[in-house]
Amino acid sequence: MDVCNENSPLVSVIMPVYNAEEYLQESVGSVLGQSFSDFELICFNDASSDRSIDILRTFAENDNRVRIIDSKVNVRQGGGRNRAMGISRGRYIMFLDADDTLRYDALEKCTNAALASDAQCVFFDYSRFSPSSGEVCRVAQLGEDASSLHGDELRRRVIERTAPVWSVMYERTVIVDNGLCFPEGVFYEDNAVALAMQLSARNPVKIDEALYNYRFDNPSVTRSSNNIGFFDRIDSAVMLLGHLKRMGIYPQFPEEIDFLFINQYYVHTVFGAIYRFDRVQADRIRQVRCGICRYVPLFRRNRYYRSQPLVRRIKIETHTRFPHIIKFLSNISRRFRSK
Repeated sequence: MDVCNENSPLVSVIMPVYNAEEYLQESVGSVLGQSFSDFELICFNDASSDRSIDILRTFAENDNRVRIIDSKVNVRQGGGRNRAMGISRGRYIMFLDADDTLRYDALEKCTNAALASDAQCVFFDYSRFSPSSGEVCRVAQLGEDASSLHGDELRRRVIERTAPVWSVMYERTVIVDNGLCFPEGVFYEDNAVALAMQLSARNPVKIDEALYNYRFDNPSVTRSSNNIGFFDRIDSAVMLLGHLKRMGIYPQFPEEIDFLFINQYYVHTVFGAIYRFDRVQADRIRQVRCGICRYVPLFRRNRYYRSQPLVRRIKIETHTRFPHIIKFLSNISRRFRSK
């Protein structure tokens, strides 16, 4: 990795790009139009087959803060972020997806908050927007009161509600010194490292403003059907648990982290295997049924799991044990509703 020095920018904005030509004027433009100028924008062109690389080169020719990595091999979001971090020089890192945008003062707000509190990560809200429908709504993922929380109180909230990797600015050392690389060539790569980055940071703080604009009307594996990439979440959950144990974070929040793992690894996989596919993916359900007891023995005794409503726990158990029956009943119900 490049070594930061006095001539380095304060912030490195990292943007993986894959066939994003229709979005780049807005996304790159939102960075170059920031009220704060001490940054570099590193764009990783992930073997795009459209005009993305030409558009990026035009930006780089006109603004020397734009740096480009042009990959001939597709390594997906995780690989792109890793390569970009490898040449980054900023003290702080922010992630931006190529179809999203930053609010004009996002970098200024985040760096001011970080420097004022010696914070190694700064959380912020985001806006979900759909250009096709005109819908815009603010999302306070960590709760409306999160800006009043500090230290372990805020960390517990982050475990409870989770924050997208791109809704945080990180001090670079948090990622580099802890060896937190994204898994490559897979989906749900964020799940494997984001929480480890966030929980390991010193003096985390939260800004009560939406500084990121998240587009949700474009195709995505997280919203698609019959995409086997959905099950990459299984390995990502295991990787995250491994990071948290390796870094000594797990013993501080064992019940909270176990409950997060139960949901990401087990519950979400079971429900997805039934409802996201035309045919029940029974082998994946068997995989997590066996695995959950290995990673979280006696998981049903977890105090957060036990605190769920009885109806919810019964629903989880019936979906796990009788997935084909549940799918059959769901199909019948859907047919009746469509009449």
